[in-house]
Amino acid sequence: MKIVDETTGTRGLQTEVEMRDGVKLNTFVYLPARGGPRFPVILQRTPYGITAPQGQAVTDPAHGWLPSADAPMRGSILRGWKAIAARGYAAVYQDTRGRYASGGEDRVYADDAHDGYDTLEWIAAQPWSNQRVGMSGSSAGATTTLAAASTRHPSLRAFFAQVGGSSIYDDVVCEGQSIEMERLWLWVSKNIPGLSPSHKHAAMRQAGATEAMMEASRQAAGACYDRLEAASHAVPPFIHSKDWMHLPLTQHPDFTMWQPFLDEIITHPTPDGFRAAHNFRRTIDIPGFHATTWYDIFLTSVMAAFQEIQARTGTQKLWIGPNAHYFIYQPQFWPRDPYFEWFDHHLKEVKSGLIDEPAVFYSPRAWVEDEASYTPDDWRHADRWPPAGTTVQRLYLTGDGCLGEAPGGEPRTYRYDPRQPNPTLGGRNMLISAGQVDQRPAQALPHYGLIYTGDVLNRDLTLAGEVQVTLHAGSDCPDTDFIAKLIEVMPDGRNMLLMDGVTRAMYRESILDPANPQPQPLEPGGVYAVTVGLGDIHHTVRAGSRLQVDIVSSNFPRRARNTNSGHAVLANDGEADIRVAANTVYHSAATPSF
Repeated sequence: MKIVDETTGTRGLQTEVEMRDGVKLNTFVYLPARGGPRFPVILQRTPYGITAPQGQAVTDPAHGWLPSADAPMRGSILRGWKAIAARGYAAVYQDTRGRYASGGEDRVYADDAHDGYDTLEWIAAQPWSNQRVGMSGSSAGATTTLAAASTRHPSLRAFFAQVGGSSIYDDVVCEGQSIEMERLWLWVSKNIPGLSPSHKHAAMRQAGATEAMMEASRQAAGACYDRLEAASHAVPPFIHSKDWMHLPLTQHPDFTMWQPFLDEIITHPTPDGFRAAHNFRRTIDIPGFHATTWYDIFLTSVMAAFQEIQARTGTQKLWIGPNAHYFIYQPQFWPRDPYFEWFDHHLKEVKSGLIDEPAVFYSPRAWVEDEASYTPDDWRHADRWPPAGTTVQRLYLTGDGCLGEAPGGEPRTYRYDPRQPNPTLGGRNMLISAGQVDQRPAQALPHYGLIYTGDVLNRDLTLAGEVQVTLHAGSDCPDTDFIAKLIEVMPDGRNMLLMDGVTRAMYRESILDPANPQPQPLEPGGVYAVTVGLGDIHHTVRAGSRLQVDIVSSNFPRRARNTNSGHAVLANDGEADIRVAANTVYHSAATPSF
């Protein structure tokens, strides 16, 4: 132990915590100067480094990560050890396996459940722990938190998780059984510098590579990241970039040497044992605080975690604010900071009004243009989601390109060429532009898809809850993607994206029933029911606007391109596997789309 904060006398130490397989993980412990000798504990595990500057002095707790004064809410580690120790908690930070100063190989959440359990077991045995532990984290730190919570360690009493995945493959990587591409490519390439020496040596052995080859690959990955990021600023973005359009997705020439687990991530097209092992929410039974934003890439996963665990326990809270993934790190996002209210109640038995508040607290505005001047003074409480008073409304897609109260009309067909995809413009993205973005540049492209436009609204219409699109559709290819967008057509002519979702047609049944993972290829002339989930929203469409639904087959690189090949593992497809599809949507009363 050494004094790491002369002002308060907070003590810190560095140690290596041994996991069940002998791998040792770099860990910092911070103890309050007063009280004890045993303290309640807040544990945070992150792949992003536990020191500041990131990746420097990686075994010195005096350099333990702290939020900067001008961004106190930022980071995968929340609130910082100084604030945690000042409240009378022991703070524990840990580099996850294969990252920075920890041993082992990074396998992107595959080991975080048992590593989390083993770390909790170690904490419970320490003389400074009173065996009342909370976990917290944001984004990747939220996922490691949920992973550990899934193991039901008896010392873990509560968690605080924001903007992270609770079933990372079913909800995010393979949403709709498509492949979520933008975050994977940018995130993997950007995070190669944080891989630990032990991970590097494991990757070298797998690739049969030399030090020189690894260094060349590291530099190539960095250069590729720069090109990928630059392509997001092109007009139109992404679709003319050789790096984004590269096939196959597996064995990526710039990423796979350093991160061979990437190929594992993208080669599970339907629910299986691998994906089930990453569904952390199914076994969580302790109080949890969930926070997200309406355009967070992990929104659907956070919502599912809250709904499922709340149904079992009745001990969950859900806060949802406006905008995209990173807005949650701004102080003006929060109506108040509930972090210590939550942990003081569950770890110290301090009475808190937060516990008696309704379970859901949300912003009625899904998107605000001016984040800097945003004031969270209009949030609303609800006992459940969606809030009481909502009613289900159905709008039919009709053969004349309208949205109406009844089905009808002839089928409509469009051409989808994977070599000419539609670019992603907004939505629930992480590392590319997100939110409500005008779709007209994409809609103007040849072979964009189908557009259905409703009447001008004569009064405001508030959307609150989950949105689904059900299609009766077909294709002349054995597989394709059906992507639905919900759009607000503004009086000034802008077509602003509200929501989007995807279903890979060949695996349409596995979305509704994960126990039915067998491919069901499309037959030419066949008509099939396809359900596309768009997620949840709270947004008011103003009088004078119109609703619009677009049906397309690409939204790139939010979704990897479906080659239409009918091959189970699309990630292995190359240019030669691409087929051009004629996709058809039906509208009759017998085969309605709505």
